[in-house]
Amino acid sequence: MKIDKKAVDMLSSLPDDSLWRVICSLGASSGLDLSGVSVTPEQLNKVRLALGSLTDEDISHAVKILDKFNGKNAGGGNG
Repeated sequence: MKIDKKAVDMLSSLPDDSLWRVICSLGASSGLDLSGVSVTPEQLNKVRLALGSLTDEDISHAVKILDKFNGKNAGGGNG
C-alpha cells in the first residue's frame, strides 16, 4: 500500500471495525499481535483525528522512517 495523503484520508474514513482490522494487519506485518487488544470508538476517533491532521510532509517523514526500519535505506544516511 502506497502511503500518501489520499491513503491516509481513506483510512480515516473507514468504519471502526475496518479501521481496527487495518491497524491489526499493519501491526501483524511488524510482528505485533493486537488480537487481544480491545479499543473503544472514542480511541478510534482519536486515531482518525491524528490521521486527519497529518500533512504531506508528516507522511513523507514517516515513510522515510518506516523505510529505514524495513532495511530499504540500510546504507546509513543522515536521517
